[in-house]
Amino acid sequence: MRQISIRIVFIGVFLSALITNVKAQEIKLGGGLIIGTERPSIGLKAKGTYDLEFLLENLDASADLSIFIPVSLDNATYKRWELNVDGHYMFNEISDFKFYALGGIGIVHYNKEAKTGAINLTTRGTSIGLNIGVGANYNISEGILGFGEFKYGLGVYDQAELSFGVLFDL
Repeated sequence: MRQISIRIVFIGVFLSALITNVKAQEIKLGGGLIIGTERPSIGLKAKGTYDLEFLLENLDASADLSIFIPVSLDNATYKRWELNVDGHYMFNEISDFKFYALGGIGIVHYNKEAKTGAINLTTRGTSIGLNIGVGANYNISEGILGFGEFKYGLGVYDQAELSFGVLFDL
């Protein structure tokens, strides 16, 4: 019984220290533009980052949702969206620039609707893949951060992407 009480006290102290650290962490929200190598190739990105320095110095978590603007070519309409969760490890800082490597997972949904005469063909699918890449943050002003990323999504719907935008402190 005494060991259970000691464990409960230890867990309580650990969780309270963790919660105190978590509340002090920085959260940033914003968005930007994304350009990809597959159809459709231009879209909008909503992004959020969370500072994970309580786990490891120079570590951030990032989640983003990209919705690509549908495009019609040769009697076909292409649609795509993706949801990514990445880790960012800051490896260099020069002036107001912070450079990071990124890696994570992504979910991509792809849809192609083609019309050939009276026949309508639809190809669609959702796939989970891996993300790898690099990025940079630029301190524009107090509470405003610019970002730029180049990443490659490895999976059924592979795509190289370049994105840039602005994040705001909460």
